[in-house]
Amino acid sequence: MKSICRLLIYILAITLFTTACNKKELAIPPTAVVKMTFQGYSFDDTLEVVKNNEVLATLRANSSFSVIALIAVKNDKEEVGLRKKGTTAILSTLEVNRVPFEQQKKIFFDGKTVNDKMELTPVSNPANVGFRLLFKTDFPYFYGGPVDFVIWEQTVDNNTYEYTNKKITEVKNVGNAFGDFVELPRLINTDQVSKNYIFRVYKAGTTELPYKEGVDLSAIPDFEFYYGIIDAAKAGQSALLMVGPYYYSDTMLGEGFQVEDIAYFFR
Repeated sequence: MKSICRLLIYILAITLFTTACNKKELAIPPTAVVKMTFQGYSFDDTLEVVKNNEVLATLRANSSFSVIALIAVKNDKEEVGLRKKGTTAILSTLEVNRVPFEQQKKIFFDGKTVNDKMELTPVSNPANVGFRLLFKTDFPYFYGGPVDFVIWEQTVDNNTYEYTNKKITEVKNVGNAFGDFVELPRLINTDQVSKNYIFRVYKAGTTELPYKEGVDLSAIPDFEFYYGIIDAAKAGQSALLMVGPYYYSDTMLGEGFQVEDIAYFFR
């Protein structure tokens, strides 16, 4: 009888242990797989998205990017890191939740810091255009500091080709980040008159061109026409305009400016 009792106690203990293990196993959630899209823009350096030192995605430098990575998430959320390619230091960490399946991270890297919360400022009037400006160049004779943008409204008579420039506003001390938000009425062109918003760029706090002494300016015949044109934003939308000078060699500056709108990747 004692043997039977001991056997029953033993069976009961095994049952309770097995039940506890099964409950514990059920408490561990299965690994989820997330489809993450990384999109945005990176200055100067190619970035890598890493998890436990495994490279999940590569975000190319000096270009917009849109890259998809499949990420395993064991718990409610996981973290992935961003680092410059060829380095081990983590610049920023990003959270990845286990749901939903499709997720997105919008990333802007200015060469120093990562912004994964880039938002476009909406215009207050759907008839207006909005934009932020940033000056970025690898031209060796760029002086290397912040710049001021001066914005004008240019009106051209299509019959006589006479033009007038009316100063509208200034955006001062623009460094590695986009400057203050500017909102302006959308300009209307007719058969008689063409209108544009134009800008000029100066060393911050001056009316000097933002280049080092010794730069070759021989390719610019008339500095009255050395300006860029703002023509990237549609009415009701905001733009992120990256501005840089045209140049013909490491020393010779070209005419005008190139303007690229990267707002598409942050809408």
